[in-house]
Formats: sequence, structure tokens, C-alpha cells
Amino acid sequence: MSNSEEKLRQRAIELYENNVPIQEILTTLKKSKSWFYKWLKRYRQRGHDWFKEDSRAPKTKSRKTSLEMENLVLTTRKQLEDQAFHQYGPQAIFYELSSQGINPPPVWAIARILKRNGMVKKQSKKTYQPKGRAYPYAGFFLCHQMDYIGPRYLEGGQSYFCHTVIFKDAHLAQVTIQDNFLAQSTCGNLINFWKVAGIPDFLQMDNSISFWGSLRMPNALGKVIRLCLSLGVTPVFIPVKEPWRNGIVEHFNKTFQSAVLTKKYKNIEELKKSASTFCNIHNQTHHYSSQNGMTPIEAMKKYGHPWHILPEDYQMPQGEIEIEEGQIYIIRFIRSNLKFNLFGLSFPVPEELMYHYVMGVILTAEHKLKIFKEQNFITEFPFKIL
Repeated sequence: MSNSEEKLRQRAIELYENNVPIQEILTTLKKSKSWFYKWLKRYRQRGHDWFKEDSRAPKTKSRKTSLEMENLVLTTRKQLEDQAFHQYGPQAIFYELSSQGINPPPVWAIARILKRNGMVKKQSKKTYQPKGRAYPYAGFFLCHQMDYIGPRYLEGGQSYFCHTVIFKDAHLAQVTIQDNFLAQSTCGNLINFWKVAGIPDFLQMDNSISFWGSLRMPNALGKVIRLCLSLGVTPVFIPVKEPWRNGIVEHFNKTFQSAVLTKKYKNIEELKKSASTFCNIHNQTHHYSSQNGMTPIEAMKKYGHPWHILPEDYQMPQGEIEIEEGQIYIIRFIRSNLKFNLFGLSFPVPEELMYHYVMGVILTAEHKLKIFKEQNFITEFPFKIL
């Protein structure tokens, strides 16, 4: 604050003490009534420095975490890090301390403690750059996502694949280690998961040909789709080359690879045991902020899952599974060629769909492919299922 402003305040009170009318003081000094009465009040209540501006610094210091609590946070972090496959971030520390009957600092305060002590890993700055068009197909409820990692190789050269299925709503996960990428194995893994997690309404996946069936005969739907339809599950294929649309399983797989696949294993059985241990720990102890801090097991219990469990004695049907009445969803981004591409098949679409996401819906009973932009029907094509 300048000296001239302080002198104006002093001058105002000097004129007031000399019985100059308040309105005249205001006119002379070009100040408001509220300004005058503010400084008159200060003059009457304070000592000789009444005309000086108050400091804007906080009158009380913010509450700091005690040294004892900070040390407890750091100790807990190290303990969690030493436990294979356990989370050890701020949220994990918060729940670990809470489980011990300790009232922990907020998650944001724990994050600051870790950062202050150099215990925060730098995050990759690589981010998804959107195409500029809204993606309107992310709201599938009671949905499972699946994906494959591989092929990977053990030190001796043996190849293996990791098949992941995760319940989108609760984050319950299953990883199966196998030596092939076949639809028969995929179906067996789905059956095992659905006996535990329940049968979903939707199964969302990428465009792996083993999930669809055949490039040579795209109309001959494969075992994965046939199994889904036989159990009332709607298969959902995300846009080509957009794995982030399967974000939950992709994020889980990234964590799984970092925790499990970076280690060395003598044989496939050792790797299978490690993968199983990771999934058990994840399902029982990993807390998700998206489900109010609950672990997958806690979320399953909270929301009453599984709703429609697959019977324990259910077996994979022998031979070819008959195509049941149902729907198959295929999401695509339409480019300038105005083609809806479907595993080697191509369908022309109107110009209004250029640079938009659309949904293709195959109606198995009607042998039709219908194209929708959001909820609006656009066009349809015959789709003879073999």
C-alpha cells in the first residue's frame, strides 16, 4: 500500500476531529462512505498504526501432519512395497492404516508426504489425443471386458499367452496363462469366470480374429460369439486400433505386466502360480476410487453380484454351437472412404456419417446388419450368417 493512501486515511480522521462534515470529507477526498467508516472504526479501536493495511497472510497456519504420522505413512509404504503384488500408493496406504484402527491423513495429504520424501514415480506424459468426435458407446452396464497379452516367451523359448477377463462394474479379474490363442481356450476361460463373476449382459473385446471367427469367411461366426449368444450375452467389438475403448482391462493388463511378467520364471507352471496369486491379491486388496474405495470382492458383495451365475456343472457344448437369436455390436469410426468395415467385409454408408462413430448391430434372427449413429437408425444391409 502506498504512503499517499495512508496519508488520505489520516487526513480524513483529522478533518473529522476538526468537526468537518462527513459529506464534505468524502467530497474533498473523493472517497466513499464505506471507506470512511471503515477507517473511523479502525481509528477508534486501534493504536497509533490504525491507518496501516492489515497483513493478508493467513492468521493461523494450516494443520501439518505430525512427524509421527508422517513416519508411519512412510513405514507403511515400504511395508506394502515389500508385499508382492500389493498396491502401495496413497489410497492403499490410507486403507491399510484404516484397517489397523488408525485415523490416517486424507489421501491428498499422504500423496504430499510421499512426494516430499521422493517416493512418487514419474508418470508418463503420453496421453490419448481424441479425434474431436464424441464417443457415445461407453455406457454398457453389467459388462465384462477381455483381452490377450502375447505371445510372450519364457527364458527357454516357450511361448505363452495371458487371457484376461475383468468385470467392468466391480473390477473383479481373472488371468489365465496358456500356450495358445485359440477360441476354444478363450471360451473355456469365459466359462470359468462366469461361474464366479456371473453371466454379463455384454462382453466387450477388441478385433482379434480369434474372437470373431474367420477372415476367410467373415459371415461364419466363431465359437466366442456363438457361446455368448447361447448364454444371452451381447458381444461388443470396439473400434479398430483404439484399445483405450477397453480401458479397464487395458489398465489392469498394464499393472499385471509390470507386477508379474517382468519377473523370470523357470517354467509355465511357475508363471501360472504367480498370475493366480496376483489375481487373488488384486481381487481381495486393491482399492478403487471409482467404487468408493472398495476392493473387487467388497464391490461384488455390496452390489449383490453375481446376479446370474453360470451353473457349476455347465460344460462347453461339444461340436459347433448353434447360432441363437441375439445381437452383435460392432463400433466403428467412419473415415473419408465412407465404409463400414467388418473383418474384411465393407459396407457403404451415407456421407453424413463421415468422421463419426457409428454402431453396427447384427440381428442374428433377421440376418441383417443395421447401422446407427448414436440412437438414430441410418441404414441396413443383408448379412447372411453361415
